[in-house]
Amino acid sequence: MTSKYDLETIELPAKWKPSPLFTGGLILVVVGALFGIFVKGQGSSADSELRFVAHSYLANFMFIMTIALGALFFILIQFVSRAGWSTSIRRIAELIMSTIPFLALLFLPIIAALFAGKNIPYEWNVPEEVHSSVVKAKIDVGYLTKQWFFIRSIVYFGLWSLMAYFFFSHSRKQDATGDVEHSLARQKWSGPCIMIFALSVSFAAFDWVMSIDADWYSTIFGVYVFAAGMMAFFATMILICMALQNAGKLRSFVTVEHFHDMGKFMFGFIMFWSYIAFSQLLLYWYGNIPEETYWFAVRLKDGWQFLAYALIPLHFAIPFLGTISRHVRRHRLGLTFWAVWALVVHWLDMTFLVMPNAGPANIVALFGHFLGGVGMFAILLSFFLVRARSAPLVPMKDPRLPEALTYANPLL
Repeated sequence: MTSKYDLETIELPAKWKPSPLFTGGLILVVVGALFGIFVKGQGSSADSELRFVAHSYLANFMFIMTIALGALFFILIQFVSRAGWSTSIRRIAELIMSTIPFLALLFLPIIAALFAGKNIPYEWNVPEEVHSSVVKAKIDVGYLTKQWFFIRSIVYFGLWSLMAYFFFSHSRKQDATGDVEHSLARQKWSGPCIMIFALSVSFAAFDWVMSIDADWYSTIFGVYVFAAGMMAFFATMILICMALQNAGKLRSFVTVEHFHDMGKFMFGFIMFWSYIAFSQLLLYWYGNIPEETYWFAVRLKDGWQFLAYALIPLHFAIPFLGTISRHVRRHRLGLTFWAVWALVVHWLDMTFLVMPNAGPANIVALFGHFLGGVGMFAILLSFFLVRARSAPLVPMKDPRLPEALTYANPLL
């Protein structure tokens, strides 16, 4: 293997450094927050400014967190299905999922806001100001309290970090020994880990996003967030692999066949997200019960209705038509365009889930929110580069690597 492929092509480009990305991303997050405060501060209260910043931060955090969780699920599903085609691209996903412990640190401002006694971004954090009997019941039983919220969040991050560490550490050990036992160990534990992943991601979505409207509930909300994150993950994978190849790396390892499959997965999760989003809307529209339709009512007024209606063509109709063609998924420029499109609409989707609770839409203030989103994505990439500095970009001693290098999609 080493005689056929230049090992330099599996190392990160020397000019790709994490520090400038992290610094630039942090500056954009801070500038975006200050911009939002300045704009929202014109004729509004300090609470309104803080509410906008807190919701903006949470939405942008979910934007990148769901990408990392998508990477973790991708690794789990590759081993439970014993897939060989993805071996040459799997390390990129492993590096993305291994950023989860770093991302846990970015959740600390949300925890700090809770322990500061604010009802931002979660109104249930100040029980005396809660008027809903449903929310009061959740507080009384101890579920919606800052202490248990904090403990559950530690459990979520702990489980995800342990799974990421287990799968990545076995991958790195296999880099040294080439022992097939490392693959077998990951296959053995992938099934149980998928069950843990499904439950933890669902409950995290309930806690972190759905509890913003604590008197509203949806049993498929976790699936909604999962589907959105998977689409964004494949978009991110495509863009990273494209960028590495443009830098002269992985050209022999990531072929048009791999890009084709990543494009197929992205297309599939565009469809799956649309199915879940429509299913959720249809059930509540059909029931027409006020306490169940409240969540949609908040997002269909004060200017947010334009974003709600825009998601139909932007998140479904247009990318569906754009990525359904085999020729587009095998075209570098076309696939790159739709990957960027998917990332942008994923950010819009996370904005739609969180920001309406911060108050009426303000286009100028949302520009600051967008800067924060760009900054958060830059921070995610900086964490990725930190992890990529310590590992080759391809698991060269994986026994199934030759299978991935000769992989080809069937002609239909």
